[in-house]
Amino acid sequence: MLLAILVVCAAAFPVVAQTESDSTEVGKTDLSLELRYTKANNKTQILEVLAKTKQSGTWQPVSGLPVHFYRDAETASNLLGTDTTDGKGLARFIVPDGAKKEAAYTFVAVTDGSDQFDPVSEEKVISESSFDMRLSEEDSARQVHISLQSFDAKGKEVPVAGAEVHLYIKRLFGLLPLSDAPETTDENGEAIADFSTVIGGDTAGNLIVVAKVEDHETYGNLEFQRKVKWGTPLIIDPNQNAQKLWASRSNAPVYLIVVVNTMLVGIWGVILYILFKIFKISKIGSADSRSRKLEKQH
Repeated sequence: MLLAILVVCAAAFPVVAQTESDSTEVGKTDLSLELRYTKANNKTQILEVLAKTKQSGTWQPVSGLPVHFYRDAETASNLLGTDTTDGKGLARFIVPDGAKKEAAYTFVAVTDGSDQFDPVSEEKVISESSFDMRLSEEDSARQVHISLQSFDAKGKEVPVAGAEVHLYIKRLFGLLPLSDAPETTDENGEAIADFSTVIGGDTAGNLIVVAKVEDHETYGNLEFQRKVKWGTPLIIDPNQNAQKLWASRSNAPVYLIVVVNTMLVGIWGVILYILFKIFKISKIGSADSRSRKLEKQH
């Protein structure tokens, strides 16, 4: 009896495995959407979607995927706009300025169905907020003042306490942190940070200070930027474009250009001379071969 049960189980497992494999082959690939909300300078609202799928155990971006952005609900009247994912799997939409302000917003991102993917939607609820940054300087003491407020049902401001605010200086290739740890808003929704960093600015000494609330579960991503003359002015060396050995190619010394070009002409001259001699040798060989054939005929 035990032997018969084992035989039946052994016969059943391959059938189950084959069935799972078949269903995977005919099924569609899973698609993941990540909806992000960013509010810049307390005005511009930006919606971003990252579309990705799992291939060979790793997440890969999905490009060329149309993404529809809705507000409140997925209906034609609530459609904000549509964008297509780029090579990094990102689709981006800027919410029009004339959109109605409320205490909270519901944004929905939806993709169409295709041969490869089923329709997917992602929803994010964001509370309205007021995020501001003020810069002050008094007796050579420089400070960054942060304020974060939310709104109740009647539109009255309510301080947001305990929010982490990261401060940066905008550089050419990214953001330079002002401190190792973020600032935290107090019971009034405010935070103050000292600006003691000595850093180079542009020719006028301008810097761009950036304050960010990152991935907040209620308010999303908040960002504020201000330009201020707190940097060391950039001094341009007038001799930078002079013709020197270490200068750029367009400012190379004349003697170096002459030497290099002379060497190139000499090298190519030798190569052409060798090719010419080889051609003459081949002609002499052909003529000698024809004369020998004529001698043999006579």
